[in-house]
Amino acid sequence: MKAVLFDLGNTLIKYDVGSPEDVFRRVLASMGISRAVDEIKQALAITEKEAEKLGLLSAYGRMPCEEYWTRWDALVLKHLNITDDGERARLVHSTWFNHIDCAPYPETEEVLQKLRKMKMKLGLITTAYEEEVDYILENANIPKKSFNVIVGADTIGKAKPHPEAFRHALRTLGVAPSEGLFIGDRIDIDYKAAERVGISAMLVRREEDCFNEGYLNVIGNLREIFEHIT
Repeated sequence: MKAVLFDLGNTLIKYDVGSPEDVFRRVLASMGISRAVDEIKQALAITEKEAEKLGLLSAYGRMPCEEYWTRWDALVLKHLNITDDGERARLVHSTWFNHIDCAPYPETEEVLQKLRKMKMKLGLITTAYEEEVDYILENANIPKKSFNVIVGADTIGKAKPHPEAFRHALRTLGVAPSEGLFIGDRIDIDYKAAERVGISAMLVRREEDCFNEGYLNVIGNLREIFEHIT
């Protein structure tokens, strides 16, 4: 084992977010606009269908971050019957993270430090845009230099679970798939996606009632990875 790659949210970082519709509600409230959570949830569902029809979903990671989310938020506002000249959608995007708290899990920094002492190469592969990753790491007090490679949605224009996101990280680190380990919290875009590329995978599940997935490589917290790589 020469490299350990991580997902970001719910793996290294814990988000105090609530649902997307609740965050959107808080963003709107900060702008003096009141909408019910259920109303926003419905608008988000309609927006996703329209975004797919318009080709916006397929542009994720290939379109600049601000442009993508401004277009997305403009659709949500439209379906909430909120007048927007473009500036309101940009304001939703620019203030979104003001309404999200993010912090590392208690063992995160300890585990990263121990892996570095073991001379492991460290990587981060996430569906977030690179500028979002920068913001999250800064606010979680995790130095960006902790990682030898960071692959965001827009790094190569192909977001995880696309296999090229994993292959790019491996090529950058100079390691073979068999020499890498990927740790994430989702079966579809983390565990299975890594395995399809030939990378060993672990599924981190901190809730006891989530341990009945039928997978052998399930860990309850990041410290448990050392039982498998030492």
